Amino acid sequence: MDKQKKIISFFLCIWFASQIVFSQEGSSHAVPNSLRQPERGEAPRYPSDLVIGDLGRGDATEGAYAFARSILSALMVGRRDAPAFADLSQAGSYFEEVRSISPRAFRLGGGRIEPDGHISFLIRFISREESITGELFIHWQDAGEDDRPGRWVLDDLILEDRRTLIDIRDSYRFNFSPYERFY
Repeated sequence: MDKQKKIISFFLCIWFASQIVFSQEGSSHAVPNSLRQPERGEAPRYPSDLVIGDLGRGDATEGAYAFARSILSALMVGRRDAPAFADLSQAGSYFEEVRSISPRAFRLGGGRIEPDGHISFLIRFISREESITGELFIHWQDAGEDDRPGRWVLDDLILEDRRTLIDIRDSYRFNFSPYERFY
C-alpha cells in the first residue's frame, strides 16, 4: 500500500506542476502588452555594448560588415597574413597592441557611412581585465585595369589606450530599457 501512495503522490505532483506551468502560457496578465512590444514609431532595440553603443551591421552593407568582422577576427588570433593587412605598413603595431591584452572577445559596433563614402565601425577588444576600443575605416575599391575584381580595403584602424574593466564600469552609468527587465 505504501508503494501505491508514493506512485499516486508522484503523479499528483506532476499534474499540479503542469497546471502551474501551462496556466501561465496563455495568460496575458503577467506582462502588459505595452511593455511586451515596442510602440509605433519607437526605434528598434539592438544589443548594445556599454562603451561603443549599438552592435550589429548598422548602416553598412552586409559585405562591409563581414569584412570588418574578418579584420577583427584576424587581429584577435594574430593572423598577420590576412589579406586585409597586405597594404598597411603599420599593421604590426595593431597586432602588438591587441595581443598585449590577450583578448577573449571582440565587439563590432554598427557601421556608419561617412560623407566621403567610407564606412566606419566602432570596435572593442575585451580580455579578462582590460579592454581596447577603437574605430575601423574601410572602403570599396572598384575593379582596376588589371581585371582584379572589386574588393573591400582597410583604410585605417585607430586604437585607444587600453583601460581596465573596473575603470570602465565605474565611468559608465547603466540605463536599462524597460524591456530588459524581463529578459
